[in-house]
Amino acid sequence: MKFGIFIYKPETVEGFDLQFYRLKSERGIVGTPSEKMYTNIACFGDNNIAGQRPDWVSMSKDGPALRTNKKYNFRWDIVCPTNKEFVAYMLDLIEDAAEKSKGVSLSSMHFADHGFCTDQRCRVAHEKSGLDWFEWRKQIVTDFVKSAKDRVKNRFFVGLLPDPVMSYQRFGIDFDALAEYAEAFVVPHFSKSYATPWYFETLARAFKNILKKPVYVNLYVHGPGDNPNEVPKAEDLLKTAVRVARTGVDGIIFLTENAERIKAFQKAAVENVKLREELEDYGGKPVLDLIDKWETIV
Repeated sequence: MKFGIFIYKPETVEGFDLQFYRLKSERGIVGTPSEKMYTNIACFGDNNIAGQRPDWVSMSKDGPALRTNKKYNFRWDIVCPTNKEFVAYMLDLIEDAAEKSKGVSLSSMHFADHGFCTDQRCRVAHEKSGLDWFEWRKQIVTDFVKSAKDRVKNRFFVGLLPDPVMSYQRFGIDFDALAEYAEAFVVPHFSKSYATPWYFETLARAFKNILKKPVYVNLYVHGPGDNPNEVPKAEDLLKTAVRVARTGVDGIIFLTENAERIKAFQKAAVENVKLREELEDYGGKPVLDLIDKWETIV
């Protein structure tokens, strides 16, 4: 089992197998690739571009794909995936990042949600395709991922959203179609409170059962701008990690703002000896072995 980090600064941290730098998060600001790390790129989630080009924002009959649209649960603004100019920009960015780093992981490479997109460009493209609505959306997403894979000559990961049942209808995501191109899938199980780990274990088990490529579960440690009093407790996060690990997933990736935050989590994990003893019977031994490894580091 592999362990990694998704980090918002190009800082490597000892004690992990995979290190992903969030070169372009959904905020839309682009950094510089690190040759020592993998590169994570948020594709159509882009607050920056959406602010500059509101005419590029994905649309539905219930309004645009913006954080201000309370009929949906958007945590960022979303550009329409049929916008050829933006797609070309993204593919060039992906290719450049792949050439300058160890590989690429894609996030938000799908439609915004159910009902998107209904702008004139999408209506015309859908009509010309001759496909039904859902198959047309699937083709748009799959073709984008295929085009991205063609630009990446090293390792290639694809991020999904944590919906194992309705991803096709909601986002245009076809798990089997994307498995043709993805080396592995990364599925976020984000929460600022992991007080009910059973739910995350259930999701992890579902994705491991459905997906035809290795599955990496992404857990939340401490994001940019978070109040330290409002992030997951290390105890709850570790209990969740152990229960996710026992489902047979292929890895766990921890999302963190910077090296300082993840090192604090490592230290808290090592120091909680009583919890580690309690978790020995949970069946998630790879996580406990990881903490043993951290003990020699921190």
